[in-house]
Amino acid sequence: MSRIAADVGSSVSAGQTVLALSNSDLNTSVESARNALETAQVQLRSQTNSVQSQRAQLQQQVSAAQTTLANAQQSLAALQKLAAIGATSRTELNNQNAQVQAARTTLTTAQANLAENTRAQTEGLAEARLAVQRAQIALNQAQAAADAVRVTAPFAGQVTGLNVSEGQYLTANSPAFTLVSSQRQVAVNVPATEAGTLPVGAALTFVVGQQKYPLKVAQNAAAPTGGSVPIVARFTEASPPALGTVGSVVYSAKVASGVLVPSTALQADNDQTYLFTIENGQAQQQEVNVLGQAGTQSAVSGIDAGSEVITQPPTGLLDGASVTTASSSRQRGSAAGPGAGGPPPGGMP
Repeated sequence: MSRIAADVGSSVSAGQTVLALSNSDLNTSVESARNALETAQVQLRSQTNSVQSQRAQLQQQVSAAQTTLANAQQSLAALQKLAAIGATSRTELNNQNAQVQAARTTLTTAQANLAENTRAQTEGLAEARLAVQRAQIALNQAQAAADAVRVTAPFAGQVTGLNVSEGQYLTANSPAFTLVSSQRQVAVNVPATEAGTLPVGAALTFVVGQQKYPLKVAQNAAAPTGGSVPIVARFTEASPPALGTVGSVVYSAKVASGVLVPSTALQADNDQTYLFTIENGQAQQQEVNVLGQAGTQSAVSGIDAGSEVITQPPTGLLDGASVTTASSSRQRGSAAGPGAGGPPPGGMP
């Protein structure tokens, strides 16, 4: 590293140089690539002018040959009329026929030369244009490499840490500095199942201790990374917390619409999911479909809202087994043994 352009505590704008690296070799590469591009462009212009000039001459030759052939054919037609009444010799007629054939041959040659010029223009100029494109790509790559020696701020913010000093070598992908956005953004990862319920503009809350700050989603990557989706939100009030503040993000997300039951009530048998409800003092096995889960609760279909559900059915509980409930606390216990207590009734989320 050759220079620190922004010290810790400095405010920088997006694209502003923070660190500068040594770049003499890369500048030489850029200059060489620029010279190669100029050479390719000159060759393309020269070849284009040459082909176009030759094409104009060949078109004139074709036009002249067409005129000569037309005149020879007219003269032949006139001699043929005279020959029909005996007013011209056979020799003159043969000579004119020979002139027509010669003119036709000249026209065929001129047209072939023009076609060859067209082919050369198509192929030769295409190759020259391709050479210019390759040279431009090489220049772009060299310029990008030279620009990379300037480590710039990806967004406006404040430099809160530098991990290098002048004269130090930097390895690829190593963090050079820490930058905190001046827009006071909040970055949070949310479960992939809930990210779809948080589009741009959705309301969130940033909680720091007892203080709450309203947010709105500014970016939703949609694609999960490691099972979670990164989301960026911005503060909507004029007095956001200090840069670097760490807190919790609270939001509401609709996972599914169904009867809400504790996830511990769900049982699985091969591809069947079921739970036990209490009806007339007996455990009733009910097959259900799990529509969504959040925390310790699951939304299901297949039972009615208000059904009494056994939250933690004991091992071996059978359909139709007798159970008793403790109605005073709404926490029901099963006669089948400890832990078979009936939970609160299922409800709509």
